[in-house]
Amino acid sequence: MTSQTPKSAAPAPSPRQGGRGISEHDVWTAADTLLMAGQRPTIERIRQQLGRGSPNTVSPYLDAWFAGLGARLKGVGDGIAGVPEGVDMPVPVAHAAMNLWTLALEEGRAALAEEAAAKRAVLDARASELAADREALEQARAVLNERVTAAETAASDARQARDEAQAQARRAEALLIDAQADAVASRQALFAARDAAQALQDEHASHRASWDAERARLVERADANERRLMLELDTARESIKALQQERKQTQRQVQEAETAIATLTEAQHELRSAKALQDAVIARLREQVRTQEALAATYQSMLAAPPALAAATGRGLAPGAKRRVSGAVTPSASALRRSRRA
Repeated sequence: MTSQTPKSAAPAPSPRQGGRGISEHDVWTAADTLLMAGQRPTIERIRQQLGRGSPNTVSPYLDAWFAGLGARLKGVGDGIAGVPEGVDMPVPVAHAAMNLWTLALEEGRAALAEEAAAKRAVLDARASELAADREALEQARAVLNERVTAAETAASDARQARDEAQAQARRAEALLIDAQADAVASRQALFAARDAAQALQDEHASHRASWDAERARLVERADANERRLMLELDTARESIKALQQERKQTQRQVQEAETAIATLTEAQHELRSAKALQDAVIARLREQVRTQEALAATYQSMLAAPPALAAATGRGLAPGAKRRVSGAVTPSASALRRSRRA
């Protein structure tokens, strides 16, 4: 179907300029573009289409576009399904308008359904509340009946209690007369007790003054004793410190003495060993001296004898005796050398 010229010219947008360079023509053009794309023109979609503009600027231009949309579509779209007779509009625009109208109807129906569901939920809630109120009312009525019954029972008990109270009041009146007589006697006894209590208070005040003086004296003595004890404690602490120092010094001296005793003990052991060796050497030397003296006496007797007898005597000595004589001389010399080294 070919497009037809509209019977009446659509109002053109005025060239008014908005904020940040946006004009009414720009907003209308963006709205037509969105409508041709099958989308409903909104402030956010127009701002996204233009890439600029504030909502306060786009909103009045969009309202003007919607206000002039009916006049622009009037007389357009003859022969298009769903378009009223006598309305002539281009086919794309007519389809876009019908889609927009269908979308609006669907949104309206959804809104009505949501509103009906919300109202139904409210009614259900109210029905539940009414049922709960009814149940609470029945419970309250039962409680009220119980309270009425309890009140009637309490009233009967109260009447009985009143009768008993009246009888008790009569008995109490008689007791009151007796109590008044006892009160007179008690008042007289109270005056006497008050005088005795005053005397006791005066005596107590006197004793308390003496007790306070004694306590002050004891406190002063305790303070003096505490100061003396503190001084003695300081002195004892100083003495303990001095004793500790003396103890440390004594311990050092004991350790030094123990070390010296150990050294002396070791030296005594060495001296004992040396003395034993010396005694052995002296004994051997004495034996050697005796042997040498015997040999010397023998040589002297040999020298004193005639030469023929000395030769015979010398020849008569056995070889073993000669070796013993030489051996007796040699060990004595070696023993002397060992004693010198020691």
